[in-house]
Amino acid sequence: MIMKKILCVLLAVLASGLAGCAADPSSLGYLDDEVVISGVAAEDFSVTIADLTAMETVSQRAEATRSNGDIVKITAVGPTLETFLAQYGKTTADYTSVRFTAVDGYSIALPSEVLQKREIVLAFMDGSKAFDRGKSAPLRAVVIGERAMYWARMVNKIEFETGTEASLTDKVVFLDTVLPSMEGKYSEEEGGELVSTIDLLSKYGGLAGGGKVYMSAYDGLKKNETIENFLKGYIKYTGENSPQFCSPELPEGMNLNGIVSVRVGPVIYFSLTRGTEALPEREGAGRTGLGLSDIVKDMGFAQANVYQITDVDGQARLFSEHDFSKGVFAEEDGVWAFFPADDDPVAGVAVIEAVQTEQAE
Repeated sequence: MIMKKILCVLLAVLASGLAGCAADPSSLGYLDDEVVISGVAAEDFSVTIADLTAMETVSQRAEATRSNGDIVKITAVGPTLETFLAQYGKTTADYTSVRFTAVDGYSIALPSEVLQKREIVLAFMDGSKAFDRGKSAPLRAVVIGERAMYWARMVNKIEFETGTEASLTDKVVFLDTVLPSMEGKYSEEEGGELVSTIDLLSKYGGLAGGGKVYMSAYDGLKKNETIENFLKGYIKYTGENSPQFCSPELPEGMNLNGIVSVRVGPVIYFSLTRGTEALPEREGAGRTGLGLSDIVKDMGFAQANVYQITDVDGQARLFSEHDFSKGVFAEEDGVWAFFPADDDPVAGVAVIEAVQTEQAE
């Protein structure tokens, strides 16, 4: 019994000693590697890994799940994003998003809600271990408590972005209806039918103007993408994870599964099928379905007195705000339709537009 107690004490002391062994970053072989910083000062500048090691650092254990189900685990050693910004008199509250770009082309922007509620570590080590240089840029952005899509490795550029995130939208395009009607292609690699984003935006709007593309998924994931990257991709509308944003030109981690909405300039692209998984259903016109107000909530959709609905064959009808507010979108016999309060339904609903507005008194 005495020997057992002695052994337990020795093990506890040994464990305590190992836990207290601080990692020494001065021996890292990549201290001179640089990361470009944009949006903090008037002009872009670079910081080295050595610069980051000189700041106050934390050591945070974290894990996250990739889209393929793999678990990523790390003990992130490095300064927090807040500590980094404090060197320049800034905080994360000064920015609407922060974009991390990697050497391999991976790019992810953290929206303001993630910036405000999560701790973000600019990790230059994994516990006491150095990172594998790989393609150089051995810096990882680890977002504690968020899925792996928000993390980034091999980071060589960090962009701090300001300004409004959304412009007023006046058009909703339903992916469930329009994608099957377009000329796409089948991809064995992606496991479904694809329509290029260039073709989709060329036909229904949002191609001109540049800027950001804002996407959301059925599981609550939100991300924004540059228009340049978005136009390199496709929307897969059949098979597993559809609708899915994917691209052979971008890292697989930039795919987005189960798209609910994509906002490009003044146009919202929306999946009614996935919307039923993410939004509350309501009663209207004797049906259970989705209401327009829930579909466009927080998307800056223009309120109107008159709305125009166009079906997949190009036939357009006008509805008053009353009919719209009381109606629902529901699936019947495999076809999505809009059921207004006091009129016949529109089958194969493809596009809604706010066509007549009045200035409030």
